[in-house]
Amino acid sequence: MTAPRPLVSIGIPVYNGELSIREALNALVAQSYDNLELIISDNASTDLTGEICEEYATKDSRVKYFRNSVNIGLYANYRRALSLATGEYFIWAAVDDLKPPKAIEQCVNALSRNHRAVIAHGIVLVRAPGADELFEFPNVVQASDQNAAARIRRFARGIEHNAMIYGLYRLNVLKQATFGNHMGQDYLLCLQMCLLGEIEYVGVPMIIFSYRHPAPTKEPMYVDGAITLGTLFSANRLQRRKCWTVLIVGVYYLATRGDVSFGERLRAVWAHINSHCSLYRLRLAKELVFQLFQPIAWLTTLARRRFTAVRSALANRA
Repeated sequence: MTAPRPLVSIGIPVYNGELSIREALNALVAQSYDNLELIISDNASTDLTGEICEEYATKDSRVKYFRNSVNIGLYANYRRALSLATGEYFIWAAVDDLKPPKAIEQCVNALSRNHRAVIAHGIVLVRAPGADELFEFPNVVQASDQNAAARIRRFARGIEHNAMIYGLYRLNVLKQATFGNHMGQDYLLCLQMCLLGEIEYVGVPMIIFSYRHPAPTKEPMYVDGAITLGTLFSANRLQRRKCWTVLIVGVYYLATRGDVSFGERLRAVWAHINSHCSLYRLRLAKELVFQLFQPIAWLTTLARRRFTAVRSALANRA
């Protein structure tokens, strides 16, 4: 007797996605692997998102529509979609991205072959404004090593795009992860998966990721830039803390996993520190400089806004 196919839960967090959600849902309901539940978590949209989702839920019983009474924020809405899942496997799908027709089937097959693996992922294709062709990010992270430290080193050196977060997870393992409300969540979640189990790489496109800038680069942190007076005196440059955030919070996440042996955690922490500092040492140094100038940058921005307001008030009087 053939074993039943595992149910895959697709978490679809959305806010005001009326322009792209039809295309995204069409790609999901047309997947070659059809034992799915599509869980839409609407973050109190104010456009036609709700009507579109209810239309799909009426046509396809696999589509389940949930609406938050208030906007709970981006990260919380991603967690909300996860909390509603009932399948054996789970995958997130953003409404401005697309899943190739066999993406879920390929990932299910990979996890079925390797029961020690906790996530399966593959090639990331990126569509950028004004570009006719898709950009390809191989994102080769095949970490089937028995120890977490080796997996973390492979992950740090292999990841090229943070869309790896949109891979297929074992739901029971994913729910063990620690989530926060700070930058770097995509990288840090995959880092935790490396501690909790093996990583399967399928070698085929698993997502068509929508990029907002015309020239995507192979960079899981952010596009680096020179230190100039203009950048030093620009406040609210949140990305300029990302490398330090990932380093420090990553250590905390790895070190506090009580269900993993102390020795394994210690080796994982060292692998993370060593790999991250080796790859991003110049970024870490630059971020320190930016943080030293942050109070001055903030005061400069405040003074500029105040000057603009005063000048506008004087102009109105005249």
